[in-house]
Amino acid sequence: MKAINRTFLLALMSMLMFAACKSQGASGSKKAAASDFSLEIIHSGCRGYCPAYTIKVNGSGDAQYNGRRSVDMIGDYVKTLDTKTFESIVNAYEDANFFDFDDAYGAEAADVPAVITTVKLNGKTKRVNDVRNGPKALKELEAKVEALIGTDGWDKKD
Repeated sequence: MKAINRTFLLALMSMLMFAACKSQGASGSKKAAASDFSLEIIHSGCRGYCPAYTIKVNGSGDAQYNGRRSVDMIGDYVKTLDTKTFESIVNAYEDANFFDFDDAYGAEAADVPAVITTVKLNGKTKRVNDVRNGPKALKELEAKVEALIGTDGWDKKD
């Protein structure tokens, strides 16, 4: 009976160690994949009071913002994202299958603002031009990144 318990315990410990190693490997590979990540969202603005700005995030978690018109922050700003925020952005784009979105939603028209999102990840690049009819999942991704703008920690570049 003791031999069976000992065998069971050894098998259980081996499985737990294997699972722990496997989950560490998956986490490491996701982090390595994120190092080639880059994101750019451009709000084109319009002739009126539509916001015009660009926000970029690179694989190191460095963010750049350029406010051009009809926004609170005018000019160039930089910020380094904390690891949790950066990983949540990368994961959101992966989980939403960003690379499966159409290249364009809505036809470009005079004086209609567009949101142009470009993502590079895992050796692939995808650009989506959202004039007005983008799917809810795309709008949620845009909003997730744009929420960074209202947070603390932006330093104005001279």
